[in-house]
Amino acid sequence: MLDVLVVGAGPSGSRTAWNFSKKGYSVVLLDRAEIIGEPCQCAGLVTPRTFEYLGYERPILQEMDGARLWGPKDSFLDFQASETKALVIDRPDLDRSIAGKASDAGAELLHGHTYLGHEKIDGGIKASVKNKNKKFSIEAKLLVGADGPLSRVAKNAGISGKREILTAFGADVKGYKGRDTHVDLFVGSELAPRFFGWGIPTGPDEGRIGIATTLPHKPRHFFRDYFLKGAPSKLLGGAKIINLISGLIPFGTANPSYTDNVILTGDAAGMAKPTSGGGIYSGLISADAAFEVASKALDSNNLSATNLSEYQSLISTRIGGELTKGSYLRKAFLSLNDDQLAEIISILGEPKVKETIEKTGDLDYASLAAFSVLKTQPKLIKFAPHLLKPFI
Repeated sequence: MLDVLVVGAGPSGSRTAWNFSKKGYSVVLLDRAEIIGEPCQCAGLVTPRTFEYLGYERPILQEMDGARLWGPKDSFLDFQASETKALVIDRPDLDRSIAGKASDAGAELLHGHTYLGHEKIDGGIKASVKNKNKKFSIEAKLLVGADGPLSRVAKNAGISGKREILTAFGADVKGYKGRDTHVDLFVGSELAPRFFGWGIPTGPDEGRIGIATTLPHKPRHFFRDYFLKGAPSKLLGGAKIINLISGLIPFGTANPSYTDNVILTGDAAGMAKPTSGGGIYSGLISADAAFEVASKALDSNNLSATNLSEYQSLISTRIGGELTKGSYLRKAFLSLNDDQLAEIISILGEPKVKETIEKTGDLDYASLAAFSVLKTQPKLIKFAPHLLKPFI
């Protein structure tokens, strides 16, 4: 019987497989994609912290040290930090790099293989798997579900809960007129209801454009309008689509994220940040926590839910607080109408407030900037009094 079967070769799944493989456990890393990382389902924006955490050595596409915020009623802000805040990467290459590390450490990589479900057996699980030629079974002591927002592993294990799911749609384009070191963000009911749109420079005259929102809104319709009207059209006039990108973003940590012989990581565990939708950094934290707990359980030959329960505590301690604060920030954002958004953008443009954002802004820990801004300009609390709860 195999020690560990990991379903999903995204960053958290491959990181988990690498963690176990380098310590000598027998591991199979399975992914339904024929080519790991394809199709791309991510904007490819990470913090330098994430880059260092991974030890990723590939060249970056761009360094971001600022952002431009486009809002309702022609509201606009241009932020300029004194240091690099984010890095634009080739996301498919990142996925392949981490999966490659897992393979080099001894994991067997099965791409083009789909997990169909599993059943409990004595000492572990038996998973049903298929590729384009056949259907077969894999027995393992531990099953790791790193299979994304609509995790089949979680559903089959009976630990999938109700979560808010956003749909994202975008494209790489040629002819993008953005500012080389600045991310463009679009907010408001006409540009990106219930979340935001983005424009990310990826190279000379090139960019990655997208929007995420929730049903009944359809991101594809708003994306189409980006080329025709409003602030985005100023940056996209004459731009040509190179390739399309789409994906899902889940908000809400799975609790529990484990059961007998099963543990969830990454988006399957609800690690996406409610403020930005990014989940690579928090997913890596969950992968390392999963290894820390499950390796001890494997060594003791006890993979019961009780023996895996420490995992929930670890992710709560290491990243759960930020995810909780992020959920409050999202609730506050959802309560705002366009007039309020425009007023807030005006307040954020006040010199001291703007300076605070430029100094403390952090994609991984947005709550730090939010709390700093509230201290700098307390009148912002009138827009969402309940925001104070997670900070007290």
